[in-house]
Amino acid sequence: MARILVIDDVPAFTALLRMTLETQGHQVAEANDGLSGLSMLERESFDLAIVDMMMPGLDGIELIRRLRARGASHAPSVIAPAVIAPAVIAMSGGTDEFPAAFSLNLSAMHGADRVLYKPFDNSELITAVDELLAARAV
Repeated sequence: MARILVIDDVPAFTALLRMTLETQGHQVAEANDGLSGLSMLERESFDLAIVDMMMPGLDGIELIRRLRARGASHAPSVIAPAVIAPAVIAMSGGTDEFPAAFSLNLSAMHGADRVLYKPFDNSELITAVDELLAARAV
């Protein structure tokens, strides 16, 4: 199926998402912070990235911004074929100071393809993943 990277600073949450997505037949990798997630996205090919917005260090909004800027700068050539940036699902539960709606709206402005409000159920996740992957296959 698809290669998916889950980026969240709560290891138990990334493990839960990994297990859910693997039951759907996907190959899933995990990153526990924005910097390591961005590094993995730069080194490996993924069809989809699921990114938490509220992480220490490099937050999800900045990760998405850098990913989209990098994708735009990698034009195809004879030596290096086009790099296809992964689809991105942004997720957030927000905080009192930084509501989820605000961070998810910012993530969409910077290139997230879909947003999920935490907590979400497995069916919401699977639907979002399936729809984005189907759109990329067209």
